[in-house]
Amino acid sequence: MSIIYTDKIHDIALNTFEITCYMFPLEDWELEDIGGEQEPSGVTKSVVAFDGAAEGGMVINPSDTLLDAIASNMLGVDEATQEDKEGALCEIANIICGNTVPLFAKDDNICVIRPPRIADKNEDLNTLFGGMVHEQIKVNLDEGCAEISIYYKAEA
Repeated sequence: MSIIYTDKIHDIALNTFEITCYMFPLEDWELEDIGGEQEPSGVTKSVVAFDGAAEGGMVINPSDTLLDAIASNMLGVDEATQEDKEGALCEIANIICGNTVPLFAKDDNICVIRPPRIADKNEDLNTLFGGMVHEQIKVNLDEGCAEISIYYKAEA
């Protein structure tokens, strides 16, 4: 039987953004007030792979406004450089993935989280994680939105 992890990952992501970046989720009525849902840009994505007790990866694709806000809020600066933005996004991805992989670890086995990185512009992440289960969530925050994809090998 397959387990769906999206609700748990959504909660982990919201908690991480709130504690780490001082960002809060938007309610449906708030989305209507700002003119509908925002969309991730797809320009800068972070990737974190994991293996050991479970094999897979996580990809975070933020909107441009969220990427700016993550770096500004984490670093306490008004104008973050592209390098700052990428570093902050990788750190958020690392925290969210680190809190997610225990969901996959059975019998207290260990999952090893690989260093987060920024995906190459033309990289096909579906091919990278080919043959794995793919679940996707979207988080809408007061500073922007992000799509979070989790890829993992289902238990036999």
